[in-house]
Amino acid sequence: MTNSSQENTTYQAVSVISIPEMAKGWSGNLVSEDPTDKKHRLEQEAYEASHKRWRLNIIIVMAILGLCFVFYLCFLTLIDPETGINDKRWATVFVSSIVTGSIGFLTGKAIS
Repeated sequence: MTNSSQENTTYQAVSVISIPEMAKGWSGNLVSEDPTDKKHRLEQEAYEASHKRWRLNIIIVMAILGLCFVFYLCFLTLIDPETGINDKRWATVFVSSIVTGSIGFLTGKAIS
């Protein structure tokens, strides 16, 4: 009599591959790197990292200068007695957005 709770289990054959056989199909380099090649690669990576840092710094400086310019124009609009109330409203919105974003950036949290 067969127990109905028993499951029919099927097993599949798995081929065993040795490490040298796996290495033949591996696209990486198993041989140690030549010291001159390693030095050149490290110099190239250092140059690329330095270039990325410079690009990032330039972008940050340009963004800060742009925000300062917009803030300056809005501030001039706010203190000018000849500007209308509608102009002062949009200038107030821009100034408060810049201040809020700056505080959020400095504290590392989004203020909403």
